[in-house]
Amino acid sequence: MNSIVAEIIKEIKHSKDAITREEKIWHKIEGILTQYVGKAFEAIDKELAETYRQKGYHVERQDSRTIQGIFGAVTFRRRYMKKDENKGIYPLDHELGLQPRKRYTPYLQYCIAQIASKNVYRSTALAVNLLTPVTISHQEIGTIIKNVGQQYNKWEKEQIDVEPAADTVLKKPEVLYIEGDGVIIKGQGKKKRELHRFQIAEGVTVKGKRRELEEAHYFASFSHNEATMQVEKYLESNYDLSETTVLSNSDGGAGYSKETFNEIIGYCKQHEHFRDRYHVNTKIKERLNFVNKGLVNKLQHSLWEYNWDKVNTIIDTAESLADNDIQEGQVILLKNYLIRNREYLRPIEQREGLEKYKKGLGTCESNHRIYTYRMKKQGRRWGKYGGEAMLKIITGLKNKDLSMALIKQDNNFNKKQSRRFNGAVRMALKTGRFIEHEGVLHGGIVNFSPSSSAMGHLAKIFA
Repeated sequence: MNSIVAEIIKEIKHSKDAITREEKIWHKIEGILTQYVGKAFEAIDKELAETYRQKGYHVERQDSRTIQGIFGAVTFRRRYMKKDENKGIYPLDHELGLQPRKRYTPYLQYCIAQIASKNVYRSTALAVNLLTPVTISHQEIGTIIKNVGQQYNKWEKEQIDVEPAADTVLKKPEVLYIEGDGVIIKGQGKKKRELHRFQIAEGVTVKGKRRELEEAHYFASFSHNEATMQVEKYLESNYDLSETTVLSNSDGGAGYSKETFNEIIGYCKQHEHFRDRYHVNTKIKERLNFVNKGLVNKLQHSLWEYNWDKVNTIIDTAESLADNDIQEGQVILLKNYLIRNREYLRPIEQREGLEKYKKGLGTCESNHRIYTYRMKKQGRRWGKYGGEAMLKIITGLKNKDLSMALIKQDNNFNKKQSRRFNGAVRMALKTGRFIEHEGVLHGGIVNFSPSSSAMGHLAKIFA
């Protein structure tokens, strides 16, 4: 330990300023850390080889490999072993879950996916390069995102397709909230794609001005059919809704009508559908953009009081203020929209027995923002695979199961450490001769020549 401290002090001594000083210390620590990790891998590999020899394997050769982890680039040598005429393996790679020709470790990929879910690839690469010992390009970031997104997509489908066991106890909540919405994002070229999203929750917890959904689960896809199918299967596998009041909420767009939610929900005790307030208020502002703000506010207030006498009076007033056919047409469109959705505009406070569930509705739009900010607001265009991958990563982070999904995928992430691997680790700890880091070795030059000779002068310089 003293030698490491001494090396750090030397870096401080030879630093010109605060930035250079910290940079040098960081690189020194990185070098020491990666060296130790590499030696640890090699020690475990040695013990693994003994275990595999007992099963009839023999060592063909030793090869070097470099991987990039959150701790930096680690280079180590490990054994390539074969049994009879079978294809050989690297036991260490197999046990660590390291894929052939893949440089980046699972945890590093997971961290990169989290950063990229909120930032463009160039900014993600910059953050990783600045804050970790890793050097990576924005193109490599894109490749990692596609890989992680595909892994989550595969796991998500597997989870939905699994039939619940016969003894599975289905949940029977008093109320269940389900909301849905769609948003148009830019595709490559002039193409546009619609993102479809649903969310389910069993309740809501109010913390100050914030609302947190209880037992929430999110679904997102570029396919409306796939999204609705996922919700249906999730409900079937987890809920018995025979004694549950289901409250659905949407903007009423194509694919988000009450009939759509009826199909998704199936049988339940009671289903009440609502038109989302945020979208209704936005619609009113857009249609009546030529009248004063006070009149718009009055219309919104009267509507959510469900006072249709006042609503009709204000609509008539707005129509009288129209200066041309276009403005008059806007008023008529708004009037027809309100009449068409009158049944779903009735506030929850005026629906018998539902008053206590008020705070659980209308959260879809706020939860939608993490998708729209990353995939729309930043002005990016998305290809088929990149867009789908990012969509799945954001959903996995929202559901807090992205890491679980990646762990369960054999092709990229090892499920768990095997007994063989754990045994090798224990033996490496028992048999390994681990000595304290000596740091950089400093020695003298042995000089058997006169001090006036060339070797003598060189020895003086390094003395």
